[in-house]
Amino acid sequence: MKKVLLAGTAIVGAAFVASPAHADGLKLDLGGYFRGYAVYSDNDEQTGSSDRNFDFKKDAEVSFGGETTTDSGLTVGVHSELKLGSYDYTNASVFNPANAVFSAPGTSYSGANTSASNSQTDEAYAYFSGGWGRVNFGQEDGAAYLLQVAAPSADSNVDGLRVSVQSFDTKQWTSITTLSNIVLGYDNADFRQVDRITYLTPKFNGFQAGLSYAPKAITSGWNWSTASAPSDLGSTTAADFENLWELSARWDGEFQGFGISVGGGYADASTIKDTGTGTMGSDDLQTWDAGLNVAFQGFSLGAAYKQTNTAVDNNGDIKTWVVGAGWDNGPYHVGASWMNMDLDSNVYGIGFADSVKLNRYTVGGGYTFGPGMTFRGAVGVLDVDNGTDTTPEPNQYEVTVGTDINF
Repeated sequence: MKKVLLAGTAIVGAAFVASPAHADGLKLDLGGYFRGYAVYSDNDEQTGSSDRNFDFKKDAEVSFGGETTTDSGLTVGVHSELKLGSYDYTNASVFNPANAVFSAPGTSYSGANTSASNSQTDEAYAYFSGGWGRVNFGQEDGAAYLLQVAAPSADSNVDGLRVSVQSFDTKQWTSITTLSNIVLGYDNADFRQVDRITYLTPKFNGFQAGLSYAPKAITSGWNWSTASAPSDLGSTTAADFENLWELSARWDGEFQGFGISVGGGYADASTIKDTGTGTMGSDDLQTWDAGLNVAFQGFSLGAAYKQTNTAVDNNGDIKTWVVGAGWDNGPYHVGASWMNMDLDSNVYGIGFADSVKLNRYTVGGGYTFGPGMTFRGAVGVLDVDNGTDTTPEPNQYEVTVGTDINF
């Protein structure tokens, strides 16, 4: 895989040195989105715990960048995304990727920065493309996520590939509160906020493949400098990883009027500190996914699977199945999905009394009232089977009504 990566890099280098090139400069492009929801939820609560039933949730972001094409045909661009008024991500860790958007009602996120008005860079990268494909360099999702096939959803913000609105109180699933912010999504993106290089092939008869590499899992923060000293491997913890590789492939095509998308991805990250058996860091972090989606005359049906070993070599897997269906007619959308998530008893090396099995059922729809603007609503029910951790076992549901505005 390293040879493939170096070959892709060499192509970019050749594009720079082959001949003098002229460009008119990057033209600034501004965009973003606002997602605002009213959420009602009912979570069966453990003794001594109390949640607010009604809350407002939002996720807002502004993006900016520019692109130009040189006389030699090389397209060069930069792109950056800034989260607005959101809590800090802690995506350097695969353990807790959540931010305030995912918090349960009435709870606060205890991540690296608990200022609700704080803004943070979500992505910042440069890209180079041509007839040979595309290279991204910087803080951007890897190939496994970029080419991942998602199942249809009721509301992609609620039950889609990457969830941004969730009010299921996960601390009620088990007496172990460390998992209080686990997100019921299935994106193959264990490390989002890292600097990586990604090569994507051009599409050929609907087929496209990708490869990503990042040397380390630590985020590049505001004080990061290209002149800084190499990372001190002696100060790492069990949650630190290096040499992050991602490989994925996808095919989009049509057969007798049916639109078909099928794909899969694999991600591997090497643990830096070798820990004891059954603890986090006792194995490399390995995640793979597969998906299939079929569409015909406004109807769509699909399924997706994801499995990760959570860097634990003994009963540490998380297995996720998602099946979804949708119908789109002009500005209207109706959808439904079922998610089954099975967390082994020793995920992340924590150790449940028993494995935790989740079944989430979601129905909903939306209406497009303008370009890039939708009203959305969904109802979700979560059935929890957590063995002997609590009695009775919790059942939860949520109702979400909101708007998604892209500009």
